[in-house]
Amino acid sequence: MFTAIVSFLTGVLLSAVVFYIVFSKRESSTKEELIKLKAKIDASDNLQEIIKRDFVRLANETIKNEQEDLRKQNREALEEKILPLKNELGEFKEKVEKFNLAGVENTTKIIEQILNLEKNNKLIAQEAKNLTEALTKNQNIKGSYGENLLDTILQSCGMQEGIHYTKQFVTTSSSLKDDTEHTVRPDIVINLPENRHLIIDSKVTLTSYLECVEDESKIKDFKTEVKKRVVDLANKNYQSAGNLWQPDFVLMYMPVETSLNILYEDYELVNSAYRANIIIVGTASLLATIRLVNQLFAQQKQCESVNQIVSAGTNLYETFVQFCEDLMDVQKRFEDVNKKLNTTINRFKRGNKNKPSLFSQVEALRDFGINTPKEIPAKLLEEPEDTTEGVLAND
Repeated sequence: MFTAIVSFLTGVLLSAVVFYIVFSKRESSTKEELIKLKAKIDASDNLQEIIKRDFVRLANETIKNEQEDLRKQNREALEEKILPLKNELGEFKEKVEKFNLAGVENTTKIIEQILNLEKNNKLIAQEAKNLTEALTKNQNIKGSYGENLLDTILQSCGMQEGIHYTKQFVTTSSSLKDDTEHTVRPDIVINLPENRHLIIDSKVTLTSYLECVEDESKIKDFKTEVKKRVVDLANKNYQSAGNLWQPDFVLMYMPVETSLNILYEDYELVNSAYRANIIIVGTASLLATIRLVNQLFAQQKQCESVNQIVSAGTNLYETFVQFCEDLMDVQKRFEDVNKKLNTTINRFKRGNKNKPSLFSQVEALRDFGINTPKEIPAKLLEEPEDTTEGVLAND
């Protein structure tokens, strides 16, 4: 028992010693590993610090390089865009300078033109004054003024003197006063279609009109003068003039358009002129009349063109009919010739039992030594099926 206890205690003691020895070694190994691990951790921290520092430096250098490249690219792109703008600004500046110089020159010229215009205005005013005095005092100048104005209006409407109208046409007419023949000279005679004419006489009543413009109390004097002109024009009796075929009315042209407003306010004056077969017109109504005349000329020309087209169409149709008849005759002649040709060919092809056709006889000459590449067409060498009937038919 004691021995067993001693043995047990000895075993326990040995186990404890072994455990202590093993634990001591393991603890020592663990400490070493911890020290190594700490050293590795410290080295890793140092390495991370180094890597971080290098990364920061490398990143800074990279960003700096990128910024330099970006600045360079932006500078180049900016220069590329600014350079044309700089050139254009230079050109614009040059143009502005030239424009300023030209503006100074133009201003000088404008001042000169204004001075010339002022001078010309004075001349025009003086000429207008002279013209007014001439038109109010000289009857010949007044007549020429009205005729020239009429001539200008007609030419502006596309009419030609000697073709569409005649100036100062001289003829004779019986006067309504004493029924005697006297010479008349209308200012303008317009040629109308179908050998008709339209007479226009110019009447310039400038003196009395200017007086009534200045003093309304003299409107009656102006109307009295116009009535006198209407009577004088009616007495010329252009309706009975020789070599003229005209409507029953005559146009009395008054160049001063505003004077018509005063006249057409007086119904009795206008109506009395109308009863005398005279129509008072101004420039506007004359232009409308001339336009109507031009339309009449256009219609006449159109009718003439249509008649010419119809005549040409008739001639063309008749010529084409004759051509068709000639074609039919030629066709008939060709048919006759073809018929005779077939008859002649059939006669040469005609044969009998004892004698072959002429084509066959000539072809037989090749058997006597004739050497040529040419041959009689085989169709001509064919013998008719019934030679007797063919002979009778062709005969």
